[in-house]
Amino acid sequence: MIKQKLRLYWPVSAFFSLLLRIVINYNGRMNTGKWGVIATMMRKELMILWNHASVKVMDVRHQIVQPGEKITAYQLPASVFLFTVRGRAVVQLNNVMYPVHTFHVIHGGKGLTLNVSVTDNEWEYYIIFYKAMIPLPSRQEIMNLLESRNWFLSPYSIVPQQPITLLDKLDHLRSVWDNGDEDDLRQLRAKGLFHLFVCELLDQMDEQEEVITQHDLVFLAKQYIHKHYAEPITLAAIAQTLNYSIPYLSKQFKRQTGHSPIDYCIGVRLEKAKDLLSRTDATLQEVAEGVGYTDFSYFIRAFKKHTGVTPGQFKEQVLRIGEGSEYPMKRLRSDLVSLSNETYNLIVVENHSQKDRGIDVKGKMHKLVLGLALLLSACSGTPLENGGTQHATPVATSSATEATSQPTEQQWPRTYLDALGKEVVIPKEPKRIVVTHFGMMEYFFALETPPIASTLADRMLTTFETLKPYASTATVKDIGEVRTPNLEMIADLNPDLVVAFSGTHNEVYADLSSISPVAMINNTEDRSWTETLREYAKLIGKEQLAEDYITKLQTLMGEAREKLAKHKDKSVTFLRATGDGSTFYVLDDNDVSYAYDQETGLGLKSPGQYKLEGEVISLEGVTVLNPDYIFVVDHADRMDTTMAELNQSKVWQSLKAVKEKHVFPLDVSISTKGPLAIKYTTNKVLEYMSTN
Repeated sequence: MIKQKLRLYWPVSAFFSLLLRIVINYNGRMNTGKWGVIATMMRKELMILWNHASVKVMDVRHQIVQPGEKITAYQLPASVFLFTVRGRAVVQLNNVMYPVHTFHVIHGGKGLTLNVSVTDNEWEYYIIFYKAMIPLPSRQEIMNLLESRNWFLSPYSIVPQQPITLLDKLDHLRSVWDNGDEDDLRQLRAKGLFHLFVCELLDQMDEQEEVITQHDLVFLAKQYIHKHYAEPITLAAIAQTLNYSIPYLSKQFKRQTGHSPIDYCIGVRLEKAKDLLSRTDATLQEVAEGVGYTDFSYFIRAFKKHTGVTPGQFKEQVLRIGEGSEYPMKRLRSDLVSLSNETYNLIVVENHSQKDRGIDVKGKMHKLVLGLALLLSACSGTPLENGGTQHATPVATSSATEATSQPTEQQWPRTYLDALGKEVVIPKEPKRIVVTHFGMMEYFFALETPPIASTLADRMLTTFETLKPYASTATVKDIGEVRTPNLEMIADLNPDLVVAFSGTHNEVYADLSSISPVAMINNTEDRSWTETLREYAKLIGKEQLAEDYITKLQTLMGEAREKLAKHKDKSVTFLRATGDGSTFYVLDDNDVSYAYDQETGLGLKSPGQYKLEGEVISLEGVTVLNPDYIFVVDHADRMDTTMAELNQSKVWQSLKAVKEKHVFPLDVSISTKGPLAIKYTTNKVLEYMSTN
């Protein structure tokens, strides 16, 4: 549940209140009569404002609300666009209610109170926080419009004609936002993509929709593939986007085309590759990446399998034949990739079974590279359900929910009951461990068993202060992104054990299990670092080492707690910079909960009643908290810039902690909540506060 934020209020005139209740439905033609006139006026006024506005993207999020959960009294810290991906809910902005379903767009203004009620199925949505203002001086016409009807602060709802196009733009925007920590142009890129989203939305408000009498699911699937071929695509992502079950989509697609969606996508990619090789000077590596293959060697194998020649040989043929001769593309062209010129309204697709849906749409857009289907199909045999071997005889059983230690010396093989309820047989003490989330690395470092590979390893080992000491002592291969680990590389590493998170890696579980035993770990926020460390210790037979580490770290925190006792009446908060210089995530409730634990933690004092974990808070919100000590959390190489931006703000300078010079930096790696992060935070907090 999203927790309460600072209360703000914007007065609304009587006429404005009438406009707030507009719900524009573009499933058919533009509404006529009074509401049609208002809708036309609304679009005209929106175009005027957006054409003159100075805009800043504040945050981009993708969230899921479970059935029965509610978002209650959430004060919007900025204007927002909320785009429903799937599910149904009742959204209320102040007194305006919107029953929403898949692909609804809701707009709300800063200060409005958001309430959401979800009754059945998960409700999944994107939300973009932005700030828009009209620079001065400006035409009087625009200033009059802002005073009478400021659409940047207004709630309204739109059902777009072509939601897939909007979803594609949102996916791109969130990808840039989430992965741009080290990109100096992140804000500029995000602003450009946000403008494209708004422009598309306004375009769709103006277009007249053709009447469609029959829905062509296969066409929609082809359309999706042609738009997203350069991205990691999964069958589950296509099915979920179109609101159809995977079996139904596969059956209909193969019935009409004779091919599976996967084969069709491979055909599209290779046709694009041949086109690029034939008419550009792009390198083979650039071509591979441009059509969605992150693994260059696999691209070469896939290309040769489908054309009979390698990409290099194909390019040589093109050069040899010369311009004006028979085009090799014609000779090698696949019949898989024809695409009709028909247009369809994607909002009217009938809903079929949704039980095969995954958890994260954005995550699914970045799942397993489709080319891996060829590799895996070549593998013989059926993976065991538990990822182990049927002939192994378990000697001892460990539960994923137990927190008690076991003897250091334990026979192998052993059986581990993982978060999926599967009995994972580990035949021998694992020496070659692959972790599919970078946050796991520090647990295995603490257990003196460095993993041989991790997702995002190169980046984290060189940027996280907690992991930098291990970069020179351990060789950890980088296996790509968290949700789309490079399966070929993992297979080549020949691991003894793969450790993954339930929920996050469910879709690649079967593929991982064909490589090695896989232990799925329950990555819940209510599990303490001690419980998590013990779970990892059970996998590798290092239970006693885990207990020793826990004892030492708890002793360190106890000593720090005693030294910090003189500050027990001083409030402390941890602010994670969002990157725009004026908003933060408050880490008090979860990421650094140990800092406020009075018995086993650091015993610090919470800044007050506001519980804002995971939510954006403005500088004005920080003034309400107004703590005695502030720890600013950011990447070390960006900290100077962040602090310089903050120090230019009069609001920031008015804070008690700033005036008393009680503002200190902490590396972003503390957000992992692991043992190394806790040790680092404990030492830093003690260092900073003991001298002040």
